[in-house]
Amino acid sequence: LLLRFQPEVGNTYVIENNGSLSMSESQDSLNISYKSNKYGKMQMRVLSKDQENYKIEFTLIDVREVIKSDTSTIEYKYGKALADPNMDLNRKIEDCLVNAPLTIVMSPMGVALDIQGYEKILAKVKALLPPNQNVPDQYLAANLGTPTENLENYFINYPDSAIQIGDTWTEVTASQMQGVPILLTNTYTLADRKNGVAYINFRTNIEMDEKQIPTEVMAQMTNVKFIAYINGVTEVEEKTGWPKVVRVSQGVDLSDKYEGHTTSSKQTSSSVIKWIQ
Repeated sequence: LLLRFQPEVGNTYVIENNGSLSMSESQDSLNISYKSNKYGKMQMRVLSKDQENYKIEFTLIDVREVIKSDTSTIEYKYGKALADPNMDLNRKIEDCLVNAPLTIVMSPMGVALDIQGYEKILAKVKALLPPNQNVPDQYLAANLGTPTENLENYFINYPDSAIQIGDTWTEVTASQMQGVPILLTNTYTLADRKNGVAYINFRTNIEMDEKQIPTEVMAQMTNVKFIAYINGVTEVEEKTGWPKVVRVSQGVDLSDKYEGHTTSSKQTSSSVIKWIQ
């Protein structure tokens, strides 16, 4: 089987993502925890093929989330005002991600080469802020995220050559997690094939990229403990290379002791992403 990302130009895919998240954070004796359930609905339309790469219009069209902490419950729905003015401003900012089309450039190997149009989302966010509040784009982007974060595990990197059931391939990529440079070692295995669908298991081992961290910073991180993983399975339509279903579980465990203070955070999440149309 030679897997390639090769959808038909003009096709439109509607995708749903149902995810759950559990997080706890502590600093010395102060503890905070919360859980959330989030639903997202996306539309992806194949615009064109330029030589070998594809341009895809990605639009987040609906978001709903319920967040439960030790003291409160917040229900967020796109376009629905919240009673608390401060929380409603946050809701309006989050809403800027919805119905804001982005253009993704995808290679036949399943790699997102570029995402275009994010500056329009930042302009919508800035219009909501007080006139005297000049916030750098980089800071806004880091705190806002992107509409595509719901699909961070949707596409996978396909192997260079044809494979058989049981074959494995590996890709190593650089990224960031909570501001820390990391290396992702993605291992994929073709587990099975049925009725034109390929079943691919994947595991991502995550480690700090110490070469990208300044020496003086590393000297302060001698007590840092960092454990993270991503596991999942993808069902891929063999004809187009387009994922039909992705099931993902992931976790991050981070702790540090510095100048007499102990901080830690633990996060686990799972999601199911389905092509529904």
